[in-house]
Amino acid sequence: MPNRRPARYWHAAKKKMVEKITAAIDEAYHIGDTLVFLHESSPENVALDGLLSENPKIQEILQKIGS
Repeated sequence: MPNRRPARYWHAAKKKMVEKITAAIDEAYHIGDTLVFLHESSPENVALDGLLSENPKIQEILQKIGS
């Protein structure tokens, strides 16, 4: 099932996530100039507990997020 949400939705979600990650790192470590790298993997390249995307838990998660 292809993702039907517009790119602007994902950009806003990623922006919010990166802001929260950066704030948490800064609060914990006070290092400043924090770089956050996002690496997105297609579902067939995701594994949980030693099982690739056929793992029922992964299927459930993918259905929830609409992938």
